[in-house]
Amino acid sequence: MTGGSGEIVAQSTLGGSGSLTLDQRGQAIDWMSNRVRAIFHNGEDSWPWGTYLLSSPSEKHTAFGVTFEVGLLTKMNVIAEDTVEDRYSLTAGAQIVATVRDLIVSTGETRVAVTDSDAVLSSALTWEAGTSKLRIINDLLQAAGYWSLWCDGSGLFRVEPYVDPSLRPMSYSFEHGETSVHFPDWTSERDMTSVPNRFIAVAQGDEETPPLVGVAVNENPESPFSFQARGRWITATEEGVEAESQTVIDTYAARKLRDGMDPVSRLTVTHALLQLEQNALVQFIPEDGRQRLATVQRMSTNFTFDADIAAEWREVL
Repeated sequence: MTGGSGEIVAQSTLGGSGSLTLDQRGQAIDWMSNRVRAIFHNGEDSWPWGTYLLSSPSEKHTAFGVTFEVGLLTKMNVIAEDTVEDRYSLTAGAQIVATVRDLIVSTGETRVAVTDSDAVLSSALTWEAGTSKLRIINDLLQAAGYWSLWCDGSGLFRVEPYVDPSLRPMSYSFEHGETSVHFPDWTSERDMTSVPNRFIAVAQGDEETPPLVGVAVNENPESPFSFQARGRWITATEEGVEAESQTVIDTYAARKLRDGMDPVSRLTVTHALLQLEQNALVQFIPEDGRQRLATVQRMSTNFTFDADIAAEWREVL
């Protein structure tokens, strides 16, 4: 390998992508089935950044030999590109997480870490033939109050309950000073336009059972977007939400309200190589001394010995 780069994107269904530059040295590469893992070493520790499929290799012939430029796709593409052949239906009462596990395994992937749950579907669901298995899996995980399916750096598929940022463990504290691991230059972007302070999620009902309704509101007097600050409600609504209980739909509404505030405060920071995962909670105390909590939304780096990470964080307000 002579170069390359990788990007982890929390809000992307496929989780990111990358590229790789390889010199031809007689190695036999099966572009259709071989996989590559990027592992970082910092002298003492090592950890996997990503496990990828090879895509779209191009050859460059020069007087010095042959170089391949190769695209890298995350393993999420395995799930996304596999579809159901016939109409896929689940009855009310079907075990959600067990079904998700079976769907992942049906694609040929067996490295799966699952947090089990007794959650069941509150109503029957049907997907048409040709629907991506990733679409079905994420619909089901939403109904159970889980994160969308994601794959960590080692290539392990993760099926886990969604955790509010206020309840996540602190992964790292970035503090200004002599031992800081981030660059002094950073930016904060705020978009004040049409930020909701109330989100209403409406589930599917039937003739006998009224739909579940989840409502989340921002009534934090310290938030510039709260009802108290604005003196009025700005409401976003989503109908047809899959939710197996009132707790799930309430959590979903709170999550969507927070997502609606995503553009409000986005921090862009460059820091040293650290073992962080997408959606990890970090603390940021720059030179102004104000403590900020944020979640990791994007990380980009080059596959070089002196690489840093260009990060985008969502401030927790």
